[in-house]
Amino acid sequence: MARRWALIVTLCLAMPASAGHLGVYGNTWEIAEPDLLDALMAKLKTMEKAGKLKQLEQEARRRSLATIENPKPVPGITKARLSRTWMFDPSVKVQETIKDPLGNVIAPAGMVVNPLEYTSLTKPLLFVDARDKRQVSYARTFVDREPRAKVILVGGSWLDLTRQWKRQVFYDQAGFITGRFGIRHVPAVVRQQGKVLAIEELAL
Repeated sequence: MARRWALIVTLCLAMPASAGHLGVYGNTWEIAEPDLLDALMAKLKTMEKAGKLKQLEQEARRRSLATIENPKPVPGITKARLSRTWMFDPSVKVQETIKDPLGNVIAPAGMVVNPLEYTSLTKPLLFVDARDKRQVSYARTFVDREPRAKVILVGGSWLDLTRQWKRQVFYDQAGFITGRFGIRHVPAVVRQQGKVLAIEELAL
């Protein structure tokens, strides 16, 4: 039986392909469904005439600006209840050999590099949640005392503070910096001490 099916398949594959008119079976009609793109364009034109399209654009712009001005709070960061200080070594282990455009090895794989050996953190970093008025007040006093400090928010509107203080305020997008430093509570201050960073969480 298996050989018979193999022979049939072989013969079918070997036969030249041909096409012929097999006739019409049943009634046929032209496709009456409108083109999707044409339908969408018609819908947009109707919305434009009614003023709804402009309304949607304004709403989308408003939501976009609101997201930029008030980013999502960094998850897992809470108000400091206890003060604590620890040292953070920013050294990283090179995973793959790094070369310059000429092929010269800059850092071989496995090498441990401390960025503080090549650059310095010249300004203290202050992390606060701008939704807490007490933290905002503390930050204002801090920057008055140390004008070069960089204020980085984990919640609230960085733009409101930038306008109010007339100085740049930053935001820790997605908790990248606090996650790297292991900061879980704010206010928190980061300063360089030699080849490490001193990190202090402050209970106000």
